[in-house]
Amino acid sequence: MSSLICEVNLSPHDTYVLARALVGLEWHDLPCSPLTRLILSHVDLSSPDDLAALRRFLGPEGLRAVLRVDPETPLPEDTRARAEDVNLVPDLPESARLTPEQQEQAAGVGRWLDDYLAWASTAANETPLRFHEGAGLWLGALAIGRRLYVHTPWRQRVFPNLYIMSVAVSTYYRKSAGLNLAHDMARAAMPHMILPQPGSPEAFMSMLGGVLPPNFDEIPVRDRERLVKGNRYAAQRGILRDELSALFKSFGRDYMSGMKELLMQLYDCPDYLDSNTNNRGLVVIRDAALSILGAATPAELSVSLSHNDWHNGTLARFVLLTPEPDYAERIAARDTTMPQDLVRLLRQLHETLPAPPEPQAIGDAQPVTEPWSLVATEIWEPLHIYERVLREMTAPDAPLDDRLRTVYGRLHIQALKVAIILAALDWIALGERKPNKPIVRAAHWYRAQQIVETWRASAHRLLHDLGESEEARLEMRILKLLASHANGLSVRDIYRALRSPRKPVLEALKALEQDGQVEQHYARSGQHGPKAECYRLVGLEGP
Repeated sequence: MSSLICEVNLSPHDTYVLARALVGLEWHDLPCSPLTRLILSHVDLSSPDDLAALRRFLGPEGLRAVLRVDPETPLPEDTRARAEDVNLVPDLPESARLTPEQQEQAAGVGRWLDDYLAWASTAANETPLRFHEGAGLWLGALAIGRRLYVHTPWRQRVFPNLYIMSVAVSTYYRKSAGLNLAHDMARAAMPHMILPQPGSPEAFMSMLGGVLPPNFDEIPVRDRERLVKGNRYAAQRGILRDELSALFKSFGRDYMSGMKELLMQLYDCPDYLDSNTNNRGLVVIRDAALSILGAATPAELSVSLSHNDWHNGTLARFVLLTPEPDYAERIAARDTTMPQDLVRLLRQLHETLPAPPEPQAIGDAQPVTEPWSLVATEIWEPLHIYERVLREMTAPDAPLDDRLRTVYGRLHIQALKVAIILAALDWIALGERKPNKPIVRAAHWYRAQQIVETWRASAHRLLHDLGESEEARLEMRILKLLASHANGLSVRDIYRALRSPRKPVLEALKALEQDGQVEQHYARSGQHGPKAECYRLVGLEGP
């Protein structure tokens, strides 16, 4: 069999990683292509059979290229252009780009976020800066809950809750380290705002409705106090989950039926939502503003997502973060102690905003504390310009990938959410000099647009990474299937065996044929049956 990997352009990083893997040295934290990582993740190099299979996949030329590398030397520099460096993101028209003056104004706001980023970037120095920035905004959203909003000219109330998902390969980018910092900050400033991990939709509805757990009297006093305090913000709290792809994967299971729809509804911050559950009867959710922060790998996410998740608005509600193209780890700080000023300001923001009513005080005759409507008159012109150009990019005849149309359709709303968070954090930092309520200034919009533009680019990179992972995985499955059928299989037999639609299998077979991995032939079905289009591995001799 000719080389699988060399035919897809083996890089210096790939040959180095393969050389280390073949001699038993650690390779998991090193950069390599998704295909190389996929192959190494599915073979056991301690097994002679798997090792022989890997050598066959490499082929003579690929194996020679790998064996020429000294695995004990430092990682070589890969001078090839990387996929994430390719400009796949449509440029904004001149009318929507920020001027140098506007960029200068943007640099003057968001001090708390800058300080959080400065601390987190050295405390978790291998985590991408974009992940830290998203975590800082999630903390701001969590502190606010549903107590601030902007009433838009199109008669929509926009609250600053955020769903954020950081997506990168396992281990190398230290996603968990960044999440842990955000978790520790939230625990230090407002521990009652963190929700327990959601179980079934029924249990999740109960938590959001302020229903205490059945074993409430048995848990420690400190935890009981935290739960009681959190119940006042029952549906305004946040979820922090390391493997967020597992949540997506669970959506297809019977016991999680309705969870996806519930999360989509909660993102839009309904005033009232109810459900008649089997075990608890009627559960009422009031004043929702759920925020989510989580992480996933491209490989796991591609398995967990359905095709409809791109089109029905599920993914459009999430900020889809990937590592910045110029990613580089920073120098680690010697002292990673959490800055108390960051904790203090976050706690003050949370405690200064109008508190929701006590759960037992909710009733027809009780006054309800209203969230603050913020003045944002300075931002409407640049927001409309940004929204209009994004809408033009989603026109039916535009070249934008269909899967990104719903993402583009919500970017201006996400930017407005970010602007509210920045305005609130700047407001609390003014101390006694602050006005009665935060004001969303033009500068907050400019900074928010800068941030959301990096999110737009991240969505494009994620789509590229997911597509590459899906194609590579399907090609590997086809090669493994054909390896056990020396005489080849028909196209129909292949896609039925893989339980895959016909079209992606045909596309993968054509790609493998062009790479010299498989060859097409025709075989008759039975003695008198018609000839069928078949494929077999190149160089694999039948009996």
